[in-house]
Amino acid sequence: MNSYSLVYNFDAKKPLKTALLVLAFGTDILDVAFLVFAISGDYMKFAFLAAGIVLGIVLRLSTLKLVYDVKYVFRDGLEVYRIYPHRQESVLSIAGDFDLTYCGDGRNADLLAQAEKLYVHEGDARIYVVSTCGKNYALALDDYMLALILSFYGKKAD
Repeated sequence: MNSYSLVYNFDAKKPLKTALLVLAFGTDILDVAFLVFAISGDYMKFAFLAAGIVLGIVLRLSTLKLVYDVKYVFRDGLEVYRIYPHRQESVLSIAGDFDLTYCGDGRNADLLAQAEKLYVHEGDARIYVVSTCGKNYALALDDYMLALILSFYGKKAD
């Protein structure tokens, strides 16, 4: 069966990620200078070199989860993935009993506030909260994705 997918980019922290990576690159340049001084006989610079390497690694690792994509895939059921540059994890897979509640126009604001946000609000998409297994997930579904979900699972949106 073919699949239909929606992708939302969570890149609001991209400037922070860029700044941290620039700092990490700066530590790399300093590490090269400390390595040259340490080889030339100033052995205390090895300590600075080690600290610079650790700082560069920490800065790079801290940027891995700042920017990611959320992808909704409907192929024999709805699955939602969070895609990082280095890996992909499944966040939601609808199987069995779930509730679908419309939360646009200020309706059900308390339910929306408690839900994990898995969208970046874009034009035509309407906000729905999927409640399953005791957890709430806020999704932005376009008309086609909503129709697929409602028809496949035999549900009605509240």
